[in-house]
Amino acid sequence: MTNKDNVFNWLACPVVFICTRHGHERDIMTATAMFVSEKEPLLVVSMAEGHLTARLMEASGQFTAAMASETQQKLAIQLGSTRGDELDKYSHFDIPLLDDEEADGLVPADSAAWLKCSVEDIHSIRGYRVVTGRVEAQMDLERSPLIWRQNSFFKLAPV
Repeated sequence: MTNKDNVFNWLACPVVFICTRHGHERDIMTATAMFVSEKEPLLVVSMAEGHLTARLMEASGQFTAAMASETQQKLAIQLGSTRGDELDKYSHFDIPLLDDEEADGLVPADSAAWLKCSVEDIHSIRGYRVVTGRVEAQMDLERSPLIWRQNSFFKLAPV
């Protein structure tokens, strides 16, 4: 498959940090998310089976999807290339966090928005965990979100 006929190059996606914790463990990873319905506050994310984020999400029954801002491209790359079961990514990358109790102290400070979700459903599909989350709380931090398309980052701007 070439870039020209790869459908994933056609869809623009928000860059999202999936943040979760259970007990004394926490993790954050780069992913993408899509809303499921305009009527129900549902979104869907996927991750490889066996990753610490997936295990913590399943154990805790919750996660926060933090939408990356246009200033967080470097962090998105760092988190996307590091495994959480090898080190605490929050400490390793010295990620400053929002001082927001409702966000559980897991959201990177310069994020564009965050959506705290309870796990609604999980499906295994060919080595991936596809998770549907119900948005329980949210906040728009009024920063421009970071977008991923055709293997490149973009910022969102009005037309």
